[in-house]
Amino acid sequence: RNVWVSARCLSIDSDQFSTLRQLKKFLDNLLLDRGYTALHTFWLRINFGIFYPDSIDDYCQIRPWVCHALRSNVQVLGIVHHGEILTIGNAFTSSYLKRLQLRNFDVDDWFVKKLFSGCPNLEELELICCFVNIIKFSSTKLQRSTVTTTDDRSISCLGFEDMVIDMPKLVSLDIKEVPDRNLYFVDVSSLETASVCIDESSFASSQVDCNVLSALSNITSLRSLSLTVRHKVCFLRWILH
Repeated sequence: RNVWVSARCLSIDSDQFSTLRQLKKFLDNLLLDRGYTALHTFWLRINFGIFYPDSIDDYCQIRPWVCHALRSNVQVLGIVHHGEILTIGNAFTSSYLKRLQLRNFDVDDWFVKKLFSGCPNLEELELICCFVNIIKFSSTKLQRSTVTTTDDRSISCLGFEDMVIDMPKLVSLDIKEVPDRNLYFVDVSSLETASVCIDESSFASSQVDCNVLSALSNITSLRSLSLTVRHKVCFLRWILH
């Protein structure tokens, strides 16, 4: 009866519950019964749409579950949220966390700075369909990074700005659909594969310093490159192997 407590992976899907109250009751009891037995993977998928009586509209509603996973030394953490954009108001702290995926979250400089300092061994970061308002990505440990959005929710109220990327150990980079951001590479010398989408605004003014091509051309380990220019009418794409 108690063998399940030692399971190293937990994957919770809200589709199995008709209300948020049922999900909360189940998950609260589940985590209480298992205690803080070490976890390898904790995956939380939340999808309460318009046909459900309630939904997740505040990160505080799921924060206890995330904190439990971090206290259980989780190495892979995924929070896939299909509702409104959520804002994480507290820092993640764990020396065990190696991979993090977030979907439909507000991600800014404060969050990524606290994330990289609080999770020093983080190797992989995936920001999917997030509100991306980041000026600087800087990490000495990150090896794989994915940043994608699907609409213009990521446009900064501050206007067009640089997104500085300084990650000397990064081997895989995938950045797509981030409006109003000029990518500027400081140190990505370890890159092996890259898929990059550049906003056309990066070439619209002499005051914008777009160094993507020159930075990538100096990387000796680069094996695969997909470069796309995001235009109002169409996309221009180059794929090199």
